[in-house]
Amino acid sequence: MKIGYLDCFAGMSSSRFIGALVDAGVPQEILHDALQALDVGARLDLMRIKRNGIETTKAHISLTSKDTDLESIPYYELPIFVDKYSAPEDLQLLSTIIALISNANLSEKAKDLAINCFTYLAVAEAQVRALPIEEIYFHKIRALNTVVTVVLCCTGCDWLNIDQWYASPLNVGSGMLKYPQGSLPVPTPATLQLLGDETPIISSGPQKELLTSTCAALIKALNVCFSPCPPLCIDRVGYGAGRIEYDNLPNFLRLCIGHVTDGRKHNIDNNVVITQAEFTNLQPEQIEILQQELYQKEAQLVYIMPIFTTNQVTHKLVIVSLPEFATSIRHHLFSQIALHTVHWRTEHYEGLTHYDELVLSPWGKIKVQVGQLLDNKIISVIPDLQTCQSVAQKHDLHPDQISKTVKRLFLTAKNSYYKE
Repeated sequence: MKIGYLDCFAGMSSSRFIGALVDAGVPQEILHDALQALDVGARLDLMRIKRNGIETTKAHISLTSKDTDLESIPYYELPIFVDKYSAPEDLQLLSTIIALISNANLSEKAKDLAINCFTYLAVAEAQVRALPIEEIYFHKIRALNTVVTVVLCCTGCDWLNIDQWYASPLNVGSGMLKYPQGSLPVPTPATLQLLGDETPIISSGPQKELLTSTCAALIKALNVCFSPCPPLCIDRVGYGAGRIEYDNLPNFLRLCIGHVTDGRKHNIDNNVVITQAEFTNLQPEQIEILQQELYQKEAQLVYIMPIFTTNQVTHKLVIVSLPEFATSIRHHLFSQIALHTVHWRTEHYEGLTHYDELVLSPWGKIKVQVGQLLDNKIISVIPDLQTCQSVAQKHDLHPDQISKTVKRLFLTAKNSYYKE
């Protein structure tokens, strides 16, 4: 299982994330191809620089069509959101941004991640402003820069093909941000809204915004887990440098990529989206084709249940998928079936880490299957049933006696707590 770990001791920005992705092995060509697919006149420059003596990669985005170096402009001159009374040429709607991303020649996973990121961002801003999402406007130039950085981040994540993302507690920074409408505290209300009540945060270092709302949305779209990271073998490490150097904080993002040790397969605490729709008048062969198409859209499970009423039979379609694929699945349903509504909800699931070990017993080596939680607590130890039965028959013992002895020997060796 491939794990990505974001070490956010100095917070996180999209440019630092891009630098860390490249430093960790994402080919530059992949990102330049994504820029060409967007076709918005943006340029990506990557530089090797040192931060606190550590070799890092710094990513710089510029909009050549506007002849504007976005990183040289103070943040408050380019707020990500503006009100509806701003100049019309500065306004950009969420629907326009989604259309731009959808029409680009990008992978479906990268598109879905990017669209989810902007949707989360707009919804959070609407919630803290107590406005309908239709009245949330992005600043056109800032939004274009954000589209570029978000798409590059999502493209890099797609190329890495991480099974599960983890992160350290997030350093959000402190101080105040100046906007044309006034000042806001760090972290901004939208950032806190995006992080929710299960994300651990800290505030350390300079009085700056260290975690942007864009990255808070990216973290949510990537379904980053903040529970203890499973034991890893580190394959690659990437360092993405920020624009400013601080005296008391190394301004870079560290990305560790590794795999679960001992070949163990981890089923971790995670979210899935349950999508449901009801339909009539589909032939069996049409239903079979639809199921195949949904699996190609990365659905994990697709099944259909008949609903019998007095006059007709209606079918309920149920689809289980990871959150990053739910949007494309819903869009596919609307495009293939005559539907009025599609319902979906998010559910939690948790599984155990399962791996096999050999236990040296008085009757020789016996294999056991071990079930372990993310905090390394052992929950179950199951000796191989056929081996226990064979040993019991050979030595005139009961299989349960063999099983209990093997469990006890294993747990004594591991020095773990286990409740019978």
